[in-house]
Amino acid sequence: MLSGVELFFSLLIVVAASTVIGTVGFGFSLVAAPVLLFYLEPQQVVVVANSLIALLMIMVLARTWNNLEFKASLGLVLGGMAATPIGVLVLNSASPSALRITIAIMIIFLGLFSLKNVQLPLVQSKVAGPVFGFLTSLAVTTIAIGGPLGAIYSISQRWKPDMVRASLALFFLASDLVAFPLYAATGLVEKDTLANIGLLIPGLIIGFFMARMIITWINERIFRYVVVAVIVVAGSVTLIREFSRV
Repeated sequence: MLSGVELFFSLLIVVAASTVIGTVGFGFSLVAAPVLLFYLEPQQVVVVANSLIALLMIMVLARTWNNLEFKASLGLVLGGMAATPIGVLVLNSASPSALRITIAIMIIFLGLFSLKNVQLPLVQSKVAGPVFGFLTSLAVTTIAIGGPLGAIYSISQRWKPDMVRASLALFFLASDLVAFPLYAATGLVEKDTLANIGLLIPGLIIGFFMARMIITWINERIFRYVVVAVIVVAGSVTLIREFSRV
């Protein structure tokens, strides 16, 4: 269980990660995981991070509920829920490193491409929501930074910032609600895991309110560029990590 200096730095990084995801709708694990991995086992980091994300998404969804267009978000959500259990099976038959590199390259390419006004045919098709939802949850299961894929889909729909936040909040909440019972069933949820989640909740709340202050002065254009910046950083960090292991 986290305590002392470990708890202090873990709380600081959770505040930062919560501020990022509260502002742009994703990016929690990208910010928090590198620090939490110093103090917790990798599997526990995944469970703790996803549990904290679920709690934060409840707060984000409560604030942005009026901006949510459920029908438009349904495909993304259903695709994500379907991939949550399937992702574990995929890991048993595919190279995690190859998956990380493939997804990272796709994230960078699509992120930069989304800055242009050109609309990708796949993103505008009827199957785009379920496909991106599935791939996002699959990426979360394998490399813990799948959020950028869901963000690419959301901003490509030209949704308003609050609708992007609301849609991604619903997506992450639904996927995490499916995932937690699976974590528990496979023995990944222990007393220390629950204790660490509880200890880090104050950082979550502080980050949420910091994000609310930031949102008030970010217009739609700035929001779009900030989202793409986080997307590209996520993909680049993943590539650097993978190639540094070679």
